[in-house]
Amino acid sequence: MEIDLELNEKRLEVKNEITAGLNKTPMAILFNSTGKLIQKITRYPKPLPLIYSAAVLAPTILIPWLLVTLLFRGTEMLTRLGLFPTIILVEDFFLGVFLTYFNVNRVLRGIRDTLVDSILSTKDLSDLQNWLSLGWSSRKIKLLYWCLFLSLFSAFVYVSMREADLFGFGMTAFFLVSGFLGGISFYYAPLIMLLPVRLGNYGFALYENDPSRSEVVSNISGILNRFIYGYVFINLLFQLGLALIVLPIFVKLFVMLVFMWTPVIIQSITNQVGIGNIVSLSKRKTLNRIQAQIKTLHDSDITDKDNLEIINQLMDYHERIRVTPNSNLNVGWVLNFLNQLALPLLGFLLGNIDKIIAFFR
Repeated sequence: MEIDLELNEKRLEVKNEITAGLNKTPMAILFNSTGKLIQKITRYPKPLPLIYSAAVLAPTILIPWLLVTLLFRGTEMLTRLGLFPTIILVEDFFLGVFLTYFNVNRVLRGIRDTLVDSILSTKDLSDLQNWLSLGWSSRKIKLLYWCLFLSLFSAFVYVSMREADLFGFGMTAFFLVSGFLGGISFYYAPLIMLLPVRLGNYGFALYENDPSRSEVVSNISGILNRFIYGYVFINLLFQLGLALIVLPIFVKLFVMLVFMWTPVIIQSITNQVGIGNIVSLSKRKTLNRIQAQIKTLHDSDITDKDNLEIINQLMDYHERIRVTPNSNLNVGWVLNFLNQLALPLLGFLLGNIDKIIAFFR
């Protein structure tokens, strides 16, 4: 009874932390801070809806880039790239931040509402708390992430600008604004990749006769797959926006491979590895318990017909559980995976159809 009470208290603690943490993610901080500023300026007494913050931020993020471009005479860059396509691409990045806010919150709410109550130990719940804290309270992790992201993004900016002969302050400001917004959008992708690996070591309340068909496994798979589809859709919009800009096709291909295909492939693999570990751990516990019962009966009078009959039944039961799937990998999963890869590719092909046709002529 005391253990159950401690476990329930820990579950409630984790749920409350997730509820509070929904307002601590990088996306939430951006929108909430803007909302508070608007509220202070307008002296509006109640918190403003998220859409108000988004409506103000959407045109505001263009100001630093346009000012730098005009001050340093970067109008040639605007002429070559096109003012309207460039603005569309920046707003595309911002739309990614806006949609990522809802995509990440959907994952966090799914964990809170469907997974927490299925975790069977306070140790696992504490480990889940450590993972959650990476999303909103670990400044060192965020600093390391931003350094890595900006290093990769800076290399991409340098190569693309040099290749297109667009190097200048205006273009640098454009990519810095885009990089800031892209970093906010991309921040949670590595964290979600780590989640299935952690979940794979947790003990869950599963259907012991066929763990892979448990509701918990279905919930975990659903939460992670919805995040992938959300991520793919956001990057599809980005790919279409990037198509408006006059950049070398290899740069656009690099973006698709690094920021779209690679995360989707890694996420899909880690999802299956995590679910496989969860199912295998549950099966092993059940099989060990059956084996212990068989050994107990075997150590007694094995000449007794009733004992032999029970042993045979237990061995049949053991075999039925042993051959159950260790994951939810099936034809449907394969089709979903291929679909997730096909969407970014479709965006790339549609956005660069003229260059692709010219290449094959």
